Amino acid sequence: MPTWVISWLTPLLLWTVWFNATAQPADLSLPAHQLSRQIDSIQKVHKIPGLQVLVFTKDSLLYQRYAGFRNSKAKTPVTAQTLFPVASITKSLVAVAALMLVQEGKLTLSDEVEKLAPEIQIDNPWQATAPVRIAHLLEHTAGFDDWSFKAYAYNNPRVSLPEGIRLNPESRHCRWQPGTFMAYSNAGAPVVARLIEKKTKQEFESFVRQRIFLPLGMQHATFHQNGAALTDLATGYVGADQQEAAYWHLLARPSGGLNVSALELMPFVQMLMGRGAFRGQQLLAPALVDRLETPRTSLASQAGCQQGYGLGTFVTAYQGHLLHGHDGAGKGFRAHYLYHAGLDRGIIFLINTDGPSFFALRDAILQRVMQSVPPHLPPAYAFSKAQKEAWLGYYRPGYFRTAKTGWFLGLTELAHVEEERGQLMLYDGLGSEPTPLRPISPQQVLRLEKRGYTPSLTLVHDETNRPVLVRAFGAGLSANALIKTSLLGAWLPVVLGPLCLLLIVLCVLLGIGWLVGGIWRQRQGRRSSAVLVRTSLLVYGLSYLTMVLVLAGGGDELGVRSLPSLLVFAGSLLGPLAALSALISLLRSYQQIASRSSLIFMIMAVSSALLVVGYMGVWGLIGFQTWA
Repeated sequence: MPTWVISWLTPLLLWTVWFNATAQPADLSLPAHQLSRQIDSIQKVHKIPGLQVLVFTKDSLLYQRYAGFRNSKAKTPVTAQTLFPVASITKSLVAVAALMLVQEGKLTLSDEVEKLAPEIQIDNPWQATAPVRIAHLLEHTAGFDDWSFKAYAYNNPRVSLPEGIRLNPESRHCRWQPGTFMAYSNAGAPVVARLIEKKTKQEFESFVRQRIFLPLGMQHATFHQNGAALTDLATGYVGADQQEAAYWHLLARPSGGLNVSALELMPFVQMLMGRGAFRGQQLLAPALVDRLETPRTSLASQAGCQQGYGLGTFVTAYQGHLLHGHDGAGKGFRAHYLYHAGLDRGIIFLINTDGPSFFALRDAILQRVMQSVPPHLPPAYAFSKAQKEAWLGYYRPGYFRTAKTGWFLGLTELAHVEEERGQLMLYDGLGSEPTPLRPISPQQVLRLEKRGYTPSLTLVHDETNRPVLVRAFGAGLSANALIKTSLLGAWLPVVLGPLCLLLIVLCVLLGIGWLVGGIWRQRQGRRSSAVLVRTSLLVYGLSYLTMVLVLAGGGDELGVRSLPSLLVFAGSLLGPLAALSALISLLRSYQQIASRSSLIFMIMAVSSALLVVGYMGVWGLIGFQTWA
């Protein structure tokens, strides 16, 4: 057997041995009292209005906690029956529903979407050689953009699935070849749900109720604000001041419209833990549950990565153990389910607020549930010198979840892999602490994080042969992949970005001073120099500063014609015009500027303004209509 084959197979065989070993059940003791105290402490510190927490096996409930209020104003307590919007957890149900049709021979995961639903507009430049398939939609590897501001702002309870799909065609643009890189998108699940409707001749929600809700006893689960969701639905709260959030009627409910209690979601998770079986019913074949949990359609998965996004589920790696599940984030809600079939443990927690409380709660529950389980890291792999050097260097974000956020992330995110005393270390973010890396194959390492998480990094090459560092899903939601770059390519944007922002702020502050001083000098009968340059720089600074601040604030107002969205639009037009005006005025009047320091500043400010305008133009942010 050739040497290169042996070197490739060895880490794969070691990984297989390790993975099978982790599938052996363990004797887990659950410290219920300690867990309750920790949950209560987190709820108090983070001011979580209400929560539901369950820990269970595939056959029984081990722990349950219902605390706080589903409505803080009315002081209505959270009970076992309280429904929570669980947002993107809905995608797991879409995947299971699709696999049920695969099981019946009505669909295959390799089916081309265009052939099944030619009426659904998909812009795929690679259609002839790499068509979008069902598996790509469920694994988020079609290259689709995420929903636009307009789609997120949509709030109509009567919208049908075909209409919701038709209203948001811009997200279904393949930004790279399908089947290469994963980028989370809410645009894929509705298309799969529509394919289910076409094959079954019934509405998706009706199919889910008949084939999933009823067999699992999820009698109160609903996709609408009706039934139990009218009488016992938790109210969401947003922001540090815990403002009440209105119910969100999604543009396409298969992306995240499910309302359910933790107690009724539990049978769904138990069915997955039981490899498709629940109380004597075999809803899904074990092989299909395995496929649900396994990413296969990305370059990272083809390189052996198991910590990606499968079919409507993703992996959370904790001390080497791979837990499957999904989370959800809505307006004023967070939700998560996790399970490990081999250890026979499942977790569900739902809260009616957003923010860092979600992560604190997740960390605490996982730590308590897994504390009696010894770490089970895969065997370390010894890098050759060439293999190690392939990892070293700087990486900038690429393959963004949302195309329009790339301009910002490209200026603020930077990763660096270096060797320190024989140990590979990752600096993931400016000013971040180093994280040790454990090689497990030539193309994979594990991050050994202090909190116990062990997410993977996979090194692959894109179509232009650039090295790309792929994060485990969840470790880089906005940009799941990082593209290797040079030292100059790494630091130039990081330095120029803040410098240009500083000059924008100075243009505003000094511009106001220039304006006031100019008025005063005019009253004194004195003339100011370079008035048009100064005024243009003030308008430029105000335009882009307003645009950035409004975009940072977010909100549904950006998805419709409103004051915030019009301010962004106006700023994206006035900024370039003012920068051009400043350049022309400076060229005409620079000899009249007596102060050398003023001239130097104006040259710097105009140069940075032109750089900013060019950068925004590359990202399509001139004349930016957030509501379009």
